[in-house]
Amino acid sequence: MERQPNTRLADVIDQAGVSHLGLASRIGQVAKEWRVPVRPSHTQIARWIEGQKPRGVTAALIAEALSRKLGRRVTLADIGLEGSTTSPEIGLNFSDVPADLVDTLAQLVTADAQRREFLRSTVNVGALTQAAFGWLLSTPAQPPSGSAGRRVGMSDVEAIRSTTTMFADLDNRFGGAHARSAALQYLLDQIVPLLNGTYTSAVGRSLFSAVAEFCLSVAWMAYDSGWHGLARRYFLQALSLAHHADDRMLGASILSAMSHQATYLGEYREALHLARAAQHDVKGRAPALLRAQFAAMEARAAANLPDGAGECLTALDTAARAFNEHKPGEEPEWIAYFDESELADEFAHCFRDLGDARESYRHATHCLSVSETSPAAGGYARSRIFSRIVLATSLVDQGDVEQACHIAVRVLPRIQETASVRCTAYLRDLHNRMGAHSDHPAVIDFTEQARPVLRGRRLRAAQ
Repeated sequence: MERQPNTRLADVIDQAGVSHLGLASRIGQVAKEWRVPVRPSHTQIARWIEGQKPRGVTAALIAEALSRKLGRRVTLADIGLEGSTTSPEIGLNFSDVPADLVDTLAQLVTADAQRREFLRSTVNVGALTQAAFGWLLSTPAQPPSGSAGRRVGMSDVEAIRSTTTMFADLDNRFGGAHARSAALQYLLDQIVPLLNGTYTSAVGRSLFSAVAEFCLSVAWMAYDSGWHGLARRYFLQALSLAHHADDRMLGASILSAMSHQATYLGEYREALHLARAAQHDVKGRAPALLRAQFAAMEARAAANLPDGAGECLTALDTAARAFNEHKPGEEPEWIAYFDESELADEFAHCFRDLGDARESYRHATHCLSVSETSPAAGGYARSRIFSRIVLATSLVDQGDVEQACHIAVRVLPRIQETASVRCTAYLRDLHNRMGAHSDHPAVIDFTEQARPVLRGRRLRAAQ
């Protein structure tokens, strides 16, 4: 549908006697006072006059800037922008226009920081599969470049990558809710202004790739905090950013992360499709370690399908063979975490879901044994909580309730120290599996000690 020019906005700008460049500067000044990441250019002013709708808080910023210039109150209706509020659909589309993507990300983060309730709502997995389809069919994007705001260089990109590593480490060690608010503030104060800055095409590619990694980390934090609809919005923003960076490996890894969450939520068929989409997109080009991780996600999804046992075992075989082929240093830094213990953990999960407790026990034991000797052992505290609970689950399923409870009681303090809804969910699943043994003394003792967590303790930092 053809856009209708916003004549009311044009008239008020004329009345104010301000140029497009001058109005952009005034809007940026108000945004700075309001601590929101909006830094429009003069070309954006022109687009709004042509009929493009500024979204979220931007409309209010325009009205405030014009109010100050005219010395009277200018309403949203006065400038033809009534109803321009953040849409509940924000962040749910695969964006192929860089300027729209940056605007969407700014609105999403602002609404998230303001704890807008609609962001906590469920997001249908269909939004992800549709985005995956768009990703697979997309042609390489033109390199993003910017011509407004401060000049951005590769040192800024490296700063984002280092900060991403820091936040990912905090997430892995202390849970997704621990530092999520700080990550949002970094997005608002540092990253969005850089995206609205001045940079060459080469820097733009690297910048969008680095921001995609950061958004992927924020998505994992929301996922671990139990905000699944919000996590999906960030996954989709990360995917769009990877598209504009022309970083197909990272984009495929984002699809794999979406698959991981879909499996966790019980959307197994969709999880399988997402994992296979990740593999298909980089077939013949992905480093062995990436292929191993993608195949493991396919196996995790297939293990939960009624007819998926064969597909699961085939995918596990693919994962193992790919892992054995990998040469350290050939993969991107962000997949280097997927080591021998991580692969064993995926095997343990799969055999748990297939109902093979003995194999699950064998792989969980191997996972924990390898992780204890790993130089990075302390950096993945949450992952080892999962591994220990899967180990305890395999013991329950084999009838060794006492040893299972012993392991579970020992891991309780770690769960209580970790701001992770997923850890609580794992513990609750283990407790439910003990239902047939509820009168066993060890189960009674475990239940009593776990009661604060099992009652659904809220994580303050996740709010």
